[in-house]
Amino acid sequence: MDTSEDSCPSITARLAQWARSLAFEDIPSHTVDLTISQIISNLAAIRASLEHPLGQSLVAAFGKPSDISGKQSAFVLSALSMSFEFDEVAYSGHLSASCVNVAMGYAEELGRNGKETIAAIVAANECAARFQSAVILGPIFRGQSSTYPHIIGAVVARLHGLGWAESDWTNAFGLGFGILPVPHEQSFLSSDAKVFVAALPVRNALDACDAALHGLRGSLDVFEGADGVLAKLADMPLEDAITDRLGKRWHTDTLSFKPYPGSFYLQAAFECAEKLHADLGVNQLDDVKEIVVHSSLLTVLLDAKVRPHLRREQTTVSAITFSVGYGIAAILATGHLGIDSFGPQQIGDPRLWALADKVRVVEDRSLTEAMVRATVPLGEMLRQAGDRVGSLPVIRDLPASDLELIRTTIGPSASTFDTATMAIGARVDVVLTDGRTFSEGRDRSIGMAGPETRRDHRNIARQKFLRTGGSSEALARLENLVALDANEVVSALRAALAGAK
Repeated sequence: MDTSEDSCPSITARLAQWARSLAFEDIPSHTVDLTISQIISNLAAIRASLEHPLGQSLVAAFGKPSDISGKQSAFVLSALSMSFEFDEVAYSGHLSASCVNVAMGYAEELGRNGKETIAAIVAANECAARFQSAVILGPIFRGQSSTYPHIIGAVVARLHGLGWAESDWTNAFGLGFGILPVPHEQSFLSSDAKVFVAALPVRNALDACDAALHGLRGSLDVFEGADGVLAKLADMPLEDAITDRLGKRWHTDTLSFKPYPGSFYLQAAFECAEKLHADLGVNQLDDVKEIVVHSSLLTVLLDAKVRPHLRREQTTVSAITFSVGYGIAAILATGHLGIDSFGPQQIGDPRLWALADKVRVVEDRSLTEAMVRATVPLGEMLRQAGDRVGSLPVIRDLPASDLELIRTTIGPSASTFDTATMAIGARVDVVLTDGRTFSEGRDRSIGMAGPETRRDHRNIARQKFLRTGGSSEALARLENLVALDANEVVSALRAALAGAK
């Protein structure tokens, strides 16, 4: 499928034209396989959240996903999937919260079969990821706190395959973006508000869909121009990134999967800590003098951002899932990092915080360079921006060495994402009081986009689902999603969440 930009000048019209016509048969088989792994991994994240008091409070407040309307179910599923930073990441954004969960929430109401469900999710992935990549060059705190792609993801996942007119789509986009949800960074980290970072824009978008169906009009050119949404959200909006190579370059192919709850910037360090736990055991933890995490600049910046919000037993789930120190301490002490690591008893353990206080994060220049040259999270963005990136204040004021790295990274934008990579590595040194040092390093963690993940993504998602208590029978049904009819899809999704609290 090609996009004809001449016939539809507005961006929302071009997105609608492409998304509403996307059929399952248009999607490459390897992209379909990745999408099924995305669904399984997302369900595992939801199961994990339901085992924690935070997730249980969400259900008590808003209802059990299987017992409420499609719109309310999508809202609750989105909140649960984002609660513990256990979701998937692509170039660019945290897509599953809206793109997968809206399709799942409306499964019974819309009656899509397995192929239609996958097509709706892929269409939503592609549109949401492209919007996020277009506004990533801006001053607003990005990553999981970015609310805006979920508006597009929810509209597409809701409307795909239903036969709605193109004008209904563009009205839904225009209404959804008419009033923007803006995250507040302090609240994001110091309260439980983060659970709504996707859920609120999802519900806003779904309301916009209903309004459009009943005749309310949205702005057709809501994205374009000096007063458009793109200009408001980004210092340098990459407008061309939204519709360029639709149907030829699949952002779904950039998906990465997390083995641990927590930011992707921390996953490699956590993997190192798990190996160091096996080497050290728990008996030597009292002899730890310091723990040095060598990492890319992204991990250093995240550590600096979250440290003021770490308040021992009063620390919020939002902050603690961004904490490299607490995560490493929990792994060294127990051998794993799971949802139980964030329970009240664990967060209140003074021994973990004493160990976390010994963690120091420093930049390793080689790891920063590897991170920037990979596709996700920054490399392709720099390549798409090209020479324009040098005019950004945040780039222009960088040290000369950083400017040189960016200049050498900028090259032609990738024609496909068949070989997409993420490389956020780490080395962890545990220094004991007797002078001995135990070290472990990773160039990238398990699940990050790359050849290993393209080969093993199904097994990564499978193990995550089983670790969170999902049954092998439910897993088999999800893996056979392509062959399921509409009733079987609903049954498979219910089975996938069965037994979770």
